[in-house]
Amino acid sequence: MNLQLRAILRIGLLISICSVFLMSCDKNDKSEQIKLDELTEKFEGRYKLISSVADKAMDINMDGTSSTDLLLENPKLEKARLGIRILDYGYHFIEEMWPMVSSQISRNEVFDPNKVYSTNGLNYDSYYNLNTCLLNTDQAEIQLLKDVQEDEVNTLISVESIQIEGSEIIKIKSVRRIYTIKGWLTSQIESRYKRYTGMP
Repeated sequence: MNLQLRAILRIGLLISICSVFLMSCDKNDKSEQIKLDELTEKFEGRYKLISSVADKAMDINMDGTSSTDLLLENPKLEKARLGIRILDYGYHFIEEMWPMVSSQISRNEVFDPNKVYSTNGLNYDSYYNLNTCLLNTDQAEIQLLKDVQEDEVNTLISVESIQIEGSEIIKIKSVRRIYTIKGWLTSQIESRYKRYTGMP
């Protein structure tokens, strides 16, 4: 076999190897895109709070009756929302909006965090906890990639677990500070959110 024929065969072999490699990469890219599209279809969107239960009975609306049902105790929680955005960088965004007491004072009064104020003086603002997250391999749990942001107004202390339950239901176990008739109490809370839109 002459040198010219060998060179042609080597070039042909190299082209074949490159073609197989490129087809394999293209196939992998399409496979990853399909997986990303499936995750988006399955999880991305907004979720509304459908239940929230504390580990101890509390009187949040200050009517003299305590309950572990936080939606019953605090109608403002009907505005609580969860948002999930699926990204193609190997991680995703999760955001929880939770109404929290912002002030409990009348016009001429200085707020004292150790004092209990009447329910008539309660004001609520929306507080957003945004985090990056990963879905585990069986898509049954969501893992946060950062600790909860700590500041003087955030009532969320920690997130113990985020589980995916059945069709479009996400269960979050968290520890929060709750303002009650006895002042601020810390409680472990189990909240369930149900998806109501396909996009956040």
